[in-house]
Amino acid sequence: MSSKGSVRSFVKEITPGFLISGVRAVQTALQRTKLRGTRSVFREAPSTPNYLGMNELQHLQTKYPLLPEYGYDPRSIERRGFQRAKEILRLPGASSPKSYLELGCWDGMVSYFLQREGRQTTAIDIRGEGLDGRARREGVRFLQMDAEDLQFAEESFDCVFSYDAFEHFSHPDLVFRNALRVLKQHGHLFLNFGPLYMSPFGQHAYRTITVPYCQFLFPTSLLHDFAVAKGLEPIDPNHVNGWPTTKYRKLWEEHSSSVNSIRYSESLNLAHLDLIKSYPACFRSKTDSFDDLIVETMTAVFEKVQ
Repeated sequence: MSSKGSVRSFVKEITPGFLISGVRAVQTALQRTKLRGTRSVFREAPSTPNYLGMNELQHLQTKYPLLPEYGYDPRSIERRGFQRAKEILRLPGASSPKSYLELGCWDGMVSYFLQREGRQTTAIDIRGEGLDGRARREGVRFLQMDAEDLQFAEESFDCVFSYDAFEHFSHPDLVFRNALRVLKQHGHLFLNFGPLYMSPFGQHAYRTITVPYCQFLFPTSLLHDFAVAKGLEPIDPNHVNGWPTTKYRKLWEEHSSSVNSIRYSESLNLAHLDLIKSYPACFRSKTDSFDDLIVETMTAVFEKVQ
């Protein structure tokens, strides 16, 4: 969805809606019926804490195959960085910004391609081992730094951006405020991130537990015991921040006097509604908002206005 104006007006518009423009729309009447039916079952479920046990985990694990590996080989990193840099350069007013800051850069290849286009790029990450040597050789300024405590002067950058990192920041509200502080007046903040914690694969444990929504269906201790027993990669519960869709929407709204929402979209994952419908109490006891369960990614462009 494209929306120019206050974040407050935008959030007010999307919260009660069945689906919003710019989100992957449900195309068929059958899908709409399934979504409505699942939402109704969810709302009627008891809100008392509920989890499944080891037998159910072992059974469901056999039903869901491993997801494809996320490419970290040099070619995949380069291709992804190139495509993302192109997206950044298509942002409103992208022809004029000279200084860019990337938050949670990891390999730094988006900044690498921006640097090749003549932009002055600074890339930060709390860890440095993921940085691709090509980024440093191209002249990207890399700093090992916590995005919650940016060590830059106010209004230092024309554009601040971040890919697939906001769901990992422990306090995304602090990161958002810091990003606005170092952003110049009328500069742009671009965010693209997911999967959000409450979406099907929001636990980011899909290399160990293949079951969607495992964070709702099973207690953390059970997931840990299963991984140990099977010799699988341990699950780090601190790898994601646990923020639901509704909390991010509230954050955007809280800053509606400081930013304009230039472009905003939420992408849905409706492929696993059957699990919500089969075990509604496992979900209803964790959230009051059905939207939290189906919004998978967020993309936003904000303009700093004060």
